[in-house]
Amino acid sequence: MATVARSRLSLLLSPLRVDRTQCRCFGTTPPTASVLDKVQRMFSQVRQERLAANNSGSQRSSKKADKPREANSATPTEQEQPAKPRKQTQRPNPKNALVSSAAQTPRQKIYQEHRTADASVWMPKVYKDFEQPMDAELAKVVIFGTANAGKSTILNGLTGVDVSIVSSRPQTTRTRIVACATEGHKQLVFLDTPGVVSKQALRRVARSVVTTPWQTLVEADLLVLLLDAFKVTKKTAEVEKFMFAQLAKNCSVPAVLVVNKVDLIDKDCTKLADKVNEYMKEYPHIVDGPVYMSALDNVDELKALLLEKTKPANWMFPRNVATDMSDMMRVEECIRAEWFGRMRGHLPYIVKQRNVGWETMQVPVEQREYVVDESSADRRLVERTSSFMRKELAIDQELVVTSGSVAKILLGTQGEMIKDIRHAASVKISKALGIPVRLHLQVVVEKDTRSQK
Repeated sequence: MATVARSRLSLLLSPLRVDRTQCRCFGTTPPTASVLDKVQRMFSQVRQERLAANNSGSQRSSKKADKPREANSATPTEQEQPAKPRKQTQRPNPKNALVSSAAQTPRQKIYQEHRTADASVWMPKVYKDFEQPMDAELAKVVIFGTANAGKSTILNGLTGVDVSIVSSRPQTTRTRIVACATEGHKQLVFLDTPGVVSKQALRRVARSVVTTPWQTLVEADLLVLLLDAFKVTKKTAEVEKFMFAQLAKNCSVPAVLVVNKVDLIDKDCTKLADKVNEYMKEYPHIVDGPVYMSALDNVDELKALLLEKTKPANWMFPRNVATDMSDMMRVEECIRAEWFGRMRGHLPYIVKQRNVGWETMQVPVEQREYVVDESSADRRLVERTSSFMRKELAIDQELVVTSGSVAKILLGTQGEMIKDIRHAASVKISKALGIPVRLHLQVVVEKDTRSQK
């Protein structure tokens, strides 16, 4: 019995102290007390053996420390030597790292070549002291309607410039966009807003997206109320009913009623006309319309109708300016439009953008041309080479996602999707800013840990 107990007790890390008096208070008998005495002695023996083993190990490790120091020794013992400071490895900042080009990673090279954008790139354009015509007229027009009704498409058609992102997905426009169109001495300033959402969808949409359309009404001289003909005739116009009910209660701005996507209606023309008449009765401030449109058909008619509503006032923008959007916002909108057109479901809405590089550079360009040599008898082609410096804009953008699976979808098979996004966005950015662009896109995974406990 003692052997079995000893083998079991040897597995314990610390001894167990047993008090006989405490055990007796529970009614232990004398034979039981004698057994407890034996158990306590075995525990004490195990404890002494463990202490002896620990002491012998510590003596071997401190053998040099116990050795007396010699008088002529010039170096202190290991115990007296000061502890060496722990070497801290600081992660280099790729923006400020000054290392040789051979030791740089590709990411560091990008950061060294591309500097971050300054405030002038982020801020909206401000125009002061520009030439005003003597008889200047102005009208601020708010394009108001439900999500995916075609507001951005009409805005781009009225201005002649792609200032707002166009996609088949709802709620593509997330902020208010200002654009203008100038004809003669008249100027139209358009405010494109996010689509109006229903009462049931208020909790599922960002607050800024919900409130921006209604807050913009205060600045409007004229409203363009946009209806989706397909939704109106298919009994899915709950949002339109909510929109007109709120307008009738809280707004008195004159409006022009526009019915878009009439090409999707074949047999329901009579039903569409009846529905449009009902909406015109709900909002008594409609002064013109309805104007029926399909894609970009009848844009000139709508523009001429809006120009008739201008009033004498100073212009807000010079004649050759189409928008006050910052360069950074235009770049991000061009990139966002490309992945919105390629990704499905909710995925386009969870991708975020972050600019990490923006620099204007002078790049040497070599140009070759072939001309006919008039001096030769056979009039052969001669190659002529010329070189010059061209200004280019280098942009480095990160597309931030929350999981590796979304990153794989965004990259595509062998990176084909991100290549297509980069190429198409580069063409749009070059056209919008009027300068050749070198665009670099990188997909970054950053997991959101806010919801984790």
